[in-house]
Amino acid sequence: MKLQKNMKTTVIRRILEYLLVFCIILEFNTPYLIFPEVKRMIQVFPIFILLGLLIISNYSITKKVNILVFIYLVGALFPMLALRDHNYPSYIIRYVLILPLLWMYLSHRKEFGSSVYNSLFLKYSNVMVIIAVASLVMWFLCSILQVVPATSFFPYEWGSSIDFIPTYWGVYFETQSIAPLGEKIWRNTGIFNEGPMYNMALCVAFIIEYFIQPFRSKTKLWILAIAIFTTFTTTGQFFLMGIGIWSVFNRMGRRYRILLLLVVPILLYFGYVVAGTLLANKKATGGEDSMNLRTEDITWCMEAGMEHPMLGVGLTLREGESLWHGKTLGRSNSLFAVFARGGLFVLILYIGALLLIPYLYYRKYKDPKWFYAMFCFFLVFTVTVSFLNYLTLLFIAWGMSNINLKCWNCLLYTSPSPRDRSLS
Repeated sequence: MKLQKNMKTTVIRRILEYLLVFCIILEFNTPYLIFPEVKRMIQVFPIFILLGLLIISNYSITKKVNILVFIYLVGALFPMLALRDHNYPSYIIRYVLILPLLWMYLSHRKEFGSSVYNSLFLKYSNVMVIIAVASLVMWFLCSILQVVPATSFFPYEWGSSIDFIPTYWGVYFETQSIAPLGEKIWRNTGIFNEGPMYNMALCVAFIIEYFIQPFRSKTKLWILAIAIFTTFTTTGQFFLMGIGIWSVFNRMGRRYRILLLLVVPILLYFGYVVAGTLLANKKATGGEDSMNLRTEDITWCMEAGMEHPMLGVGLTLREGESLWHGKTLGRSNSLFAVFARGGLFVLILYIGALLLIPYLYYRKYKDPKWFYAMFCFFLVFTVTVSFLNYLTLLFIAWGMSNINLKCWNCLLYTSPSPRDRSLS
């Protein structure tokens, strides 16, 4: 009877975790959010899912982590002082409800071993692999070969000059194109509003598969890598180059690594040439405006942050709302946007959870895998507008759930125990 109950709870938990992952992905700037009712449901539904997960997990209010959560919630009141009244709901949903609930759930799951603790992230990777496969097939048949016509047109609010975009059964969208050789080529943007957002979602899945997955799948990694390449984003190309160099370096013996250091100047020059080529191609294909926007945005964020260093000018805002001298901050990056809009107070939260805690964990247990994963995420996050998205909050919660620096990944590269399997 007890075994049946445990199996039923496990099935319910898996369903709820997959639903949570779907909401996190859909909230990551997809075209579906143009409909207010859909947007509201995707943003609010995860709160009830997390409450359900905590209830079926028999979460105890006497856990020590609750003291830390309470201290955080008190601190979370201060950034609200810089907000306008109508921006309170958006802030409360993200930083008073979603983030603490994720933190509490992950802290609870950590107690049962690594395979259970990381199950939410592995489910995210599984879903993104499926999305990658579907988008690659659709991109090749619909956008490249053009053998399948668009089934309808979808309302679009991401670009000011475009009101509708071609869609194929509502599961693939043509949102952006490039012209590297004078010929128009559609970017593979999958179910996302633009290439950079899809690129980050794919990179995160790749990071999980490469660093966190107990049994690394070359098939999944290749699928994700090809999908990243077809987004034709500069960030994606640099990400693949970095992962490629890292993989080669790791496979080398110590003797060959010493030889590699001798040719570092040549490799640096080669990297400089490749980087220059990618940036020149970006300019030639209409990306110069994007580069100028990024530079301009970072400058404005730094100036705004220096004027309001403690709490910033306001973390959340409505669409098109200006926060600083008539300018909207955080249009092309996340790190400087957090400093400008949340001040040092919020910036410490992001850097502490995404870098400091993973680094301290690495120093304590000499296991760099989790630190590498968080560091890679931080790099992609820095140059992508994602600081308010649930995916970023999930990774922040991952860092915060390890604030006690207790070991959890000693089982990460071994087969999960029967107890772990029953709880995952």
